[in-house]
Amino acid sequence: MKAQQSPVKIKILQENDSQKKYLSIKEDLQFLPLQEIEKLLNREQNVILASPNQFNPSLRILDPEPLPVEKFIVMPKQSPVMTDYAVLDSMTTNFQGDDDKSGQRNQIIEPTWKWRFRDDTVISFQTGFNSFNLAKKQSIYNVPLQFGVEKKLGSVNLSVRAGIDIYDRLPTTANIEVNASVPVLNGVTLFGFFEQRPYKSNVNTLENQIKIRRFGPNIYWQIDPYTTLFSLYRWGDYNDGNTDQQSFSRLERKLGQFAIAANLFTWFYEREAQPNTYFAPRDFLVYTGEVSWQGDIFNFLNCRLAFNAGEQRGAGSFSPANSYQAKCTVKVSPSIEADLGYSYSNVRKPDTGVSSSSETISGQLRVKF
Repeated sequence: MKAQQSPVKIKILQENDSQKKYLSIKEDLQFLPLQEIEKLLNREQNVILASPNQFNPSLRILDPEPLPVEKFIVMPKQSPVMTDYAVLDSMTTNFQGDDDKSGQRNQIIEPTWKWRFRDDTVISFQTGFNSFNLAKKQSIYNVPLQFGVEKKLGSVNLSVRAGIDIYDRLPTTANIEVNASVPVLNGVTLFGFFEQRPYKSNVNTLENQIKIRRFGPNIYWQIDPYTTLFSLYRWGDYNDGNTDQQSFSRLERKLGQFAIAANLFTWFYEREAQPNTYFAPRDFLVYTGEVSWQGDIFNFLNCRLAFNAGEQRGAGSFSPANSYQAKCTVKVSPSIEADLGYSYSNVRKPDTGVSSSSETISGQLRVKF
């Protein structure tokens, strides 16, 4: 007879798997102006959230394959004992180029180094070189400097990141981001989020020195080995006196190498912003259905294709909302992986509110030491 695994070990594995799959979503939900869904639904952003022009939670980071039920009760492998006080754990470099065909072009290059300590505390440092370009406007160049700490306190995973943004022709600004997560039920993880940062959407938001303070919860539910639900809510406070509310939900079902998903995004501002600052809809909604495929082309090459179709509503009128994405991951060696992705969308831009053909080329280089 097979020995049964203890309930405690089963729960640990389920929590680890839920956390891993949530991070896959968080690294890519890039379609809201939440700096973490721009980095949440790409940054690391992961980008979190900065523009409702791409809402695919798995474009940037490879989604793990669906696990059969028996995988949930397999004993985890023991990690080797760390003898050094601290080691360089990994280096991740994100790059992204946005072009909306109306004169706006943003380019982001941000490498991050992580050091792991003997007690599993992780210290990170991120820098980069970013450029923001807009037709008939002088370009703005930005160098971010950010330090972070990640630590597990009991059942709570805590991450704190803080730093400054240096510009070539604007004052230096500070930023801070706090994330906390805790498993609350079997397969359910609750997250808390807070950030204060400049609104780095485009030249207009930077020139007007728009800053945002946001907070709210996320929830990730592993319904079964093939079905997940992710939701978030954000309340935002702008330094010009405006406020906004955003929500995003995604229900996904794996079907072998294929998957289907439903996405819903809502966005409400208290009042419209000043002209040429940022898109502040009183009532904005996007809902889409998604079909995707992901599989190995070769043993070192994994690709994902996705298509979204639905509607968007702004100023009381509906119009089509479509996007498609492609991303491939190349395994260069056991410790080096690289992603390259392309996406197209006609969802309204967060700076102007105008639907336009926007294209994004994104990538990530991951080195594990």
